[in-house]
Amino acid sequence: LTLASDKVNALDVATLSEIALYLDRAAPDPAVRALVVTGAGSIFSAGLNVSEVLDHEKDRTGVLLDALRDALVGLFRFPKPTVAAINGPAIAGGCILACACDKRLIAEGARIGATELKVGVAFPVFAVELLRHACGSAAEQLMFDAALLNAEEACACGLVHQVVTADALAATATDLAAQLAGLDAPAYALAKASSRRVALAVLDDDACRRLDSQVLDHWQDDQTRASLDRLRKPKA
Repeated sequence: LTLASDKVNALDVATLSEIALYLDRAAPDPAVRALVVTGAGSIFSAGLNVSEVLDHEKDRTGVLLDALRDALVGLFRFPKPTVAAINGPAIAGGCILACACDKRLIAEGARIGATELKVGVAFPVFAVELLRHACGSAAEQLMFDAALLNAEEACACGLVHQVVTADALAATATDLAAQLAGLDAPAYALAKASSRRVALAVLDDDACRRLDSQVLDHWQDDQTRASLDRLRKPKA
């Protein structure tokens, strides 16, 4: 599954909807035994497409965040093995997308980070839970630091599992996916569902819904939109 939306593989509503649709179709398809997720060109994903927020009425923001949830939680729930081949920058939503995968390989020289707070936007609860599932106790500090980590730093904190040379990344990810696909498929799906039960249960509780309502209000706030507008304008 190759992200190829624009020059930075940003996540817009159309791209996220396509990911969710593909996952729904691939889950019951016996021809799909595992999934490798990567980015076209030299970038994995620069995160959400800011223009989706700024070039539309405020209610479009809710559509975008719902599409992000459907795609990323759908990937997290996907019953078959998933491997992220992080071929370049994985920033903000791009980082969380990688966190939704079972295994995460990163190319030497690539950078990854949950940089939302540096931009001035809040994390939806599902994004926090995916980050927490990926790297445990390191997740909170990663959010508060809002830093882009190099490949070795990301591996040290558990954000990724392995650093691979850029030339070997695609083959290594495919080999790992094939190795995982060789395991008993029903047993793998059950193990995956069991290990993610707590994270997924959080997303369905009342406290989550209340927090996500506040997150949406924050994203729609004029000050937040102004921060995002500064982000997309090139510096003089």
